[in-house]
Amino acid sequence: MDNKGIAAVFEEIGNMLDINGVDFFRVNAYRKAARTVENLAIDLRQVVDRNPQELDKIPGIGKVLKEKIIELVQTGKCKEHEEMKSSFPPGLLEMMNLRGVGPKKIKLFFSELKITNIKKLKEAAEKHQLRGLEKMGEKSEEEILKAIEEYGSFSSTRHIIDEALQEAESYVEYMRKCDGVQQIQYAGSLRRWQETIGDIDILVTVKDPGKSHEKVIKYFTEYSEILKVVAVGETRSAVILKKGINVDLRVVAEESFGAALHYFTGDKNHNVKIRDLAKKKGLKVNEYGVFKGEKSIGGKTEEEIFKAVGLPFIIPELRKNDGEIEYGLEHKSFPKFIELSDIKADLHCHSTYSDGKNSIEEMAGVFIKKGYQYFAMTDHSSIMGVTGGMGSKEIKQQWEEIEKLNKKLKGKIHILKGCEVDILKNGELDFSDDILKQLDVVIISAHMFNRMTYEEQTKRLIAAIENPYSMILAHPTGRLINKRAEMEFDMEKIIEACVQNKVALEINSNPSRLDLTDKYVRIAKTKGAKFVIDTDSHALDHTGFMKFGVGIARRGWLTKDDVLNTRNLAQFDTWL
Repeated sequence: MDNKGIAAVFEEIGNMLDINGVDFFRVNAYRKAARTVENLAIDLRQVVDRNPQELDKIPGIGKVLKEKIIELVQTGKCKEHEEMKSSFPPGLLEMMNLRGVGPKKIKLFFSELKITNIKKLKEAAEKHQLRGLEKMGEKSEEEILKAIEEYGSFSSTRHIIDEALQEAESYVEYMRKCDGVQQIQYAGSLRRWQETIGDIDILVTVKDPGKSHEKVIKYFTEYSEILKVVAVGETRSAVILKKGINVDLRVVAEESFGAALHYFTGDKNHNVKIRDLAKKKGLKVNEYGVFKGEKSIGGKTEEEIFKAVGLPFIIPELRKNDGEIEYGLEHKSFPKFIELSDIKADLHCHSTYSDGKNSIEEMAGVFIKKGYQYFAMTDHSSIMGVTGGMGSKEIKQQWEEIEKLNKKLKGKIHILKGCEVDILKNGELDFSDDILKQLDVVIISAHMFNRMTYEEQTKRLIAAIENPYSMILAHPTGRLINKRAEMEFDMEKIIEACVQNKVALEINSNPSRLDLTDKYVRIAKTKGAKFVIDTDSHALDHTGFMKFGVGIARRGWLTKDDVLNTRNLAQFDTWL
């Protein structure tokens, strides 16, 4: 079991203890351990394999939790967790996935109305049985019904990209150790950097065709993270990982590797269009290559596929049949799209001044290692009480620390004084102008009041954008993938307001957000918007999220010129 799996188990134990009314300190110990494990930069599977005693160095992990980590890594299960779950009615814990429903409400629903699952909760809300409970009313009942509807719209069969990428990279790294493997690459929606992934496709060629196939297939099915082997064949095998992700392995001929990579990368609509182009030229394109009659005339590389139908190379992120083929035919080349190496700064991150795990100096250290020239320290404003947001006293203390660090780190990196300032219900910002005008970077964001009407929400956001101190609109739609739907407002009007007021739109790289989506990014680009790609880091490890935001930017056709944090500090200062 990987770090995220271990963290999920600890979080669930904490929730079950909380529902059972166990003392706060024990509940909190499991929840803190869950956050610690999830934010670790090291893979606990490797630590346990190498030397379990190294677990003693992890803050907040005592003897009991250490034993559970070892048990989870080695067996994929925790005895105490399994025993606790068996004593809970089926479906009770699933209610934790509903927005606004926590352990205390679940305990209330169960003790007062014997509600044990989402279906019963919906029935009780529809019969108006919830509004009579303590601290519940008509509005609370309506919000629960909305949360149930929202939850039901999410697909449980698709995985967010960072989970799939971690599993794919680990599997590919494992497969590279097989001496029969020559080339290897994951394909599918993961290679297109889609926000959610259905399954993982891995393609390989072998060093000794005819002899290595069986060895490679066998090696594939012996991976330690497999839950179930679904199929084993001469050139294809399929498994289900313990994380619940399906993985297919296909062994292809070297001369067909490019054709297979193109075909299995997809998407389907893009592939159909390519095949139609080929037919018009008297050719046939499939996963085995490009054919003129029975003769193969290409297929070893993807470039050969595109060249055969008169196209320049199309990056995987654009392969959606969303104008990329028509553009390629007309222009014969594509712009140089943004790359991870173009990023020079991160303009949205958190420290211990709000809900971040690390100090400002620790955050600076990781950005220095990435080669960044500058970054903005943007802790929350005070209205976000659950995050320990800053008031005017705290933010001034932070400024003093930043000034000292800038002197200490001069020549290595520069820290900009920023804040993630919440948008209030009336569109005003959660800090006075006196504070806002002293900030280098003002990020505005809507964390609260996301159930306003379409018109009210649009008006609220535009009012915030029009504030003369607003610089960046963070995670504009407020969505959490597979958990929370987008806020309802007129996106085109918001984009136009950002353009008119010179407010940049954020592409939030957190894999649970990836907000803006590529669809809105492309619309905003056509309207002349500028963007920043940020990680919204709350821990050192989160700074690695940047690659996901860059993936969205590439899917939205952005070049480095569209993105402000590809500029050096002097150029960025000029924009400010």
